[in-house]
Amino acid sequence: MTVNSEPQPERRLPIPAPPETPSPEPGGLKGLLRQRFLIVALIILIFLGFMFFRGTYQRLYIEEAQEAAKEEKHEAAPKEKHDAAPKIATPAPPPAVTHEAAPEHAAKAPPHPPAVAPSPRMEPVKGEKFTRALIKIMDDQVNKPIFGWRPNSILFGKFGLTDNVNNIQLGVLDVVIRTVLVLNENMTRFAITEAYDPNIKEARDFFMVSPDKYWFPSASGKYREAMGDLGQYIDSLRKGRARFYTRVDNLIALFATYKDLLGSSYHNLIKDAEADGSAISWWVADDYFYYAQGLALGMSEMLEAVKEDFHLELQKKGSHKLLEDAIHALHTASHLSPWVVTSGGKDGILANHRANMSTYIGEAEHVIATLQTVLATN
Repeated sequence: MTVNSEPQPERRLPIPAPPETPSPEPGGLKGLLRQRFLIVALIILIFLGFMFFRGTYQRLYIEEAQEAAKEEKHEAAPKEKHDAAPKIATPAPPPAVTHEAAPEHAAKAPPHPPAVAPSPRMEPVKGEKFTRALIKIMDDQVNKPIFGWRPNSILFGKFGLTDNVNNIQLGVLDVVIRTVLVLNENMTRFAITEAYDPNIKEARDFFMVSPDKYWFPSASGKYREAMGDLGQYIDSLRKGRARFYTRVDNLIALFATYKDLLGSSYHNLIKDAEADGSAISWWVADDYFYYAQGLALGMSEMLEAVKEDFHLELQKKGSHKLLEDAIHALHTASHLSPWVVTSGGKDGILANHRANMSTYIGEAEHVIATLQTVLATN
């Protein structure tokens, strides 16, 4: 019997395969990529909501400033029912009594006290309305808003969270600075040999402080001091210690500086590219828009005061209608309040709000230039 020398194959039991493990879920980045359309839509909705609320807040801010201006005008206007002298009923004269028939107590009766005449209302002197308007337009930006002066604020100025309001305030400040310069150089001096008014000179220096200066010195603090100096100048005018010359050449100097401001703003509103050739982004377009609105807001108030203090000079030249046209254009520009400032093409679907604003700024510049020519003509 032979033994099989060949090795027999080893028998093994079948080993069950391990259960299939589910594929791992995509990581955080891959998950975000899968939901990218929802994320983009959410970002767009958040952006539009932010622009909507910012535009609404801006519109409310402008309306609040305009309502405050209207209230101050109504308070300053004379009211007949309050100014009228109270009617004092005069008693009928007693019947004539002869000396013999007069009783003894009649001779001792005290006479009726004389009627006290109301004190006359103090009329504003020349230059008072002009200076008060100058104080008001700056006070509306420094003291009236909830957060005050914005360009030097750390939160609103440095980070530009309210750049629309910031640019409006910068536009008003430029109107104030240019007006104070003319007031200091021309309107308070009869000739170049006359001394500068100390209050106006100090106010000019304080208004020159950089608008974004937060400390040492604070811009808003210096602007308040400047407004106080203007108030002291008004007191000096009332007491006859200061002068305000309503000459035609002074008015021409004021219109010249206003025309320069409007011309510069008009160029920024209509240009198609920056000085370096780059395109104007939407973030810069709204800065140009709201700066022009600040110019219109401040300048319209000052021209209203010019209409009062320079009434005779304008009447002699027959230029009241031109001044009214300039005020109307600036008022319209100050009332423009879009939700979002868009910079669409001139013939595109989206609005080009810079071009819309340039219509009224350009009209005001043209009318003020015409006023210069009319006033300079003998």
